[in-house]
Amino acid sequence: MCAAAFAVCGASAPAAGADSPPNVGWPDLLPALGTAENPQPGPQPGCLSPSMACLDYEIARMREAQQGLGCDHRGVFATTYLVLTEVLRNTLAGDPAYFDDRDYLIYEDALFAHYYFRTLDAWKSGQAVPGAWRVAFQTAASGDANAAQDMLLGINAHVQRDMPYVMATLGLHRPDGSSRKADHDRVNQLLDDAYGPVVRAVAANYDDFVHTTNPDTPADHLAGLELVKTWRENVWRNAERLLDATTLEQRQAVEQSIESNAEQSARAIAAIQQPSGYRAQRDAYCAAHFRRTPATAGPLAPRPTKTSFKRAKHKPKHRRPRRRRRGHRHPGNRTRSKRRGLAHHGRGSSQSVGPARR
Repeated sequence: MCAAAFAVCGASAPAAGADSPPNVGWPDLLPALGTAENPQPGPQPGCLSPSMACLDYEIARMREAQQGLGCDHRGVFATTYLVLTEVLRNTLAGDPAYFDDRDYLIYEDALFAHYYFRTLDAWKSGQAVPGAWRVAFQTAASGDANAAQDMLLGINAHVQRDMPYVMATLGLHRPDGSSRKADHDRVNQLLDDAYGPVVRAVAANYDDFVHTTNPDTPADHLAGLELVKTWRENVWRNAERLLDATTLEQRQAVEQSIESNAEQSARAIAAIQQPSGYRAQRDAYCAAHFRRTPATAGPLAPRPTKTSFKRAKHKPKHRRPRRRRRGHRHPGNRTRSKRRGLAHHGRGSSQSVGPARR
């Protein structure tokens, strides 16, 4: 899904043939382990019941975020995340049986996205964010990093830091004890499929140097896919560790190792030096090439239940009763405004957002 870490230095991968390299599924050979706890997935922010509308809703939010960021360097990962989610949606629409448990993947997508938006909101309001995200946002705000670094910093924070908590919240086994790891590993191929579109979108809008750091060749695909498979295998193992922690001390120790590893990786990525003044060059390129398109409109999520609607901070607007054609009014007590909208999906919601809030 992304270039290997060495690629962000500007070293081009060697040329290769037009065909993509085979995806060697070595994670499939690593067995899932049992866990002390076995939670099960359920309604998530923006997804009261698993359907394609949940993905449409997340895509609309991601597009809105990406457009709102404009040439802010955080837009690189926002674009990456948007394209990946669009590929996931198209895959599920074209092949509903791609995953053994489609509903689980939809819930996972919703909770995963919620972690991202919650972090964006926290940073915007001046609140503390996890270390890996802090490094990513600070690098985006200053310095001369290239877009490949921004991409990798966002992926690192969202995958290595956020995903173990998401997986542990939703559970790694079905109620009968069978593992969900096959579906988790199946995502690796989907990410490889999305790699080319991601690179092209980032290069077209933010930084054409990405064509050098991430040349979209079979060798580059292979390097990126192996990196992401390693990260995602570690995600699964860290989620197992979280679910096996039976005391507060054990839980804190696992969380500390997750946070530390993700932040150290972020610092290593951000430390790669680029030519002085490269930020100005990138910004000028983006100002000339960034394409602003309207966010998707229309109903994009399931209609909320009465309970979740009451939790929302907004209130439905009161409308005047409509006049009949003959000039008579409807009695006010017979007029009911149609409630449309989404359940409250942000900070302040009483719905669970995962095991770690920072």
